Amino acid sequence: MTEIPPDLISAYELTDFRVLEPEAFTLRIGQQSDKLQALFHASGANCAAFLTAWNPYSEQTTDAENERLQSELTKRLLLEGFVTARGLGADPSGEWPGEESLFVLGLDLARAKSFGKHFRQNAVVWADADAVPQLVLLR
Repeated sequence: MTEIPPDLISAYELTDFRVLEPEAFTLRIGQQSDKLQALFHASGANCAAFLTAWNPYSEQTTDAENERLQSELTKRLLLEGFVTARGLGADPSGEWPGEESLFVLGLDLARAKSFGKHFRQNAVVWADADAVPQLVLLR
């Protein structure tokens, strides 16, 4: 059972999770990504996460606070030796603004969940070697 409302889960499932660098591509929940598979093959990684610190528990937060939280997330990942790429979680309908995010190759599920919980996120996106992004609920 989850504390997250069903309509919010549906919104997450429809989100475009855009990896912006070095080569842009979009991840979608439950859809195998050839570009992610190729990235796994090229890098030797077998998992990846898409994380944000924006809008904890999906409550609108000021841009300044969101930027502070995102900077802290970035620093923590870099301190642990992870390489990050800029990302954007975007509503394909344009109803809500995108959230700055990070794509992290090689971040295992336990650590992805730990980062998500620390930054009070409802969910994280994670993919293993099959390159099918999953929505992982945290509450």
